[in-house]
Amino acid sequence: MKEQIIACVDGSRSTTAVCQWSAWVAPRLDAPVKLLHTLEKPANTDAGDLSGSIGLGSREELMVELIKLDEQRSRITQEQGKLLLAAAKDLFDSELPNDHTTTIKTCLRHGNLVETLSDLEADTRLVIMGRQGEISSQVSQVGSQLENVVRVLHTPILVSVGDFSVPQKIMFAYDGSETGKKVLERLTISPLFKGLSCDLVMVGGEYEQLISAQSLLHNAGIMTTTYQLKGDVESALKEHIQHHQVDLVIMGAYGHSRLRQFLLGSHTSRMLSQSPVSLLLLR
Repeated sequence: MKEQIIACVDGSRSTTAVCQWSAWVAPRLDAPVKLLHTLEKPANTDAGDLSGSIGLGSREELMVELIKLDEQRSRITQEQGKLLLAAAKDLFDSELPNDHTTTIKTCLRHGNLVETLSDLEADTRLVIMGRQGEISSQVSQVGSQLENVVRVLHTPILVSVGDFSVPQKIMFAYDGSETGKKVLERLTISPLFKGLSCDLVMVGGEYEQLISAQSLLHNAGIMTTTYQLKGDVESALKEHIQHHQVDLVIMGAYGHSRLRQFLLGSHTSRMLSQSPVSLLLLR
């Protein structure tokens, strides 16, 4: 059974918000949290390239020194990872509501983030990660791993954008597709958004589908206001986000309509890089 929430921390500017999102989500889902930090193996220079025409003895000495440096670098990196996870846990604990206790664990793993998340996916209910990675230099720059994670995982992914604030209004971008209906069904049974104001938005499509979706959400205790927008999907959604003070956008990651085209390839990259608010992507 999928229970845990995995929060990916890497020391980037996104880490604080990722911890804060986790502390907000965990009580609502009544789920344990695992703070995950991965140590990817750096690309090493081939010692053969460094030896040149020096003698065999000198080359052996060089190899010994390189091995020592690698071991020292590995120890330092592991210590940094442990300190990062400890700081993230302290932040999570400080953000958690006083009337709630959550089981929280830290996990330091060697290897690629996408592969690690895939290994843990069977027990994972939600993945939370920042839009910027550790080496991202611009606020709108998408981390090198994020799009790969979105494409590979089937688990919902909450992409943290900017500073965290307790969400008051969410926006569900609905397209009437089979994927959209599955996302709608998941929203009706999830306790995550109960009590929040919800904008139910459709770009084009049939108005009857919009009203039907609204009825299902109302019956689940999610109060909505419907909006049927016109024009380009990407531009219409972004404009609505900005004009209606939306705090979090929910959408299907891969559908079979105009929204599918919107969320594939370069369109996905543009949404992830240009959205002014955090995103919850579901498949």
